[in-house]
Amino acid sequence: MNETKIKKEAKEIMDNFMNALSDIDIEEEFVLERKNTTRNEKKGKKVDENFKQKFLSNAPKIKGDAILANKGTWVK
Repeated sequence: MNETKIKKEAKEIMDNFMNALSDIDIEEEFVLERKNTTRNEKKGKKVDENFKQKFLSNAPKIKGDAILANKGTWVK
């Protein structure tokens, strides 16, 4: 197949898809309400300290046992 024919068929497929979606009603607002917002804590497994230290050593910034990250820096 040549490139022009492929592009033409791809455009036709996308146009047909968009036309099929045009009849769908979209909710303007969506609110999700959950009955349970927390989980039941269970007794955990023993922590593998060797794995934990290797894992934390890969993080650019840590504080104690936590990885420090800047929330939303990718949006700026």
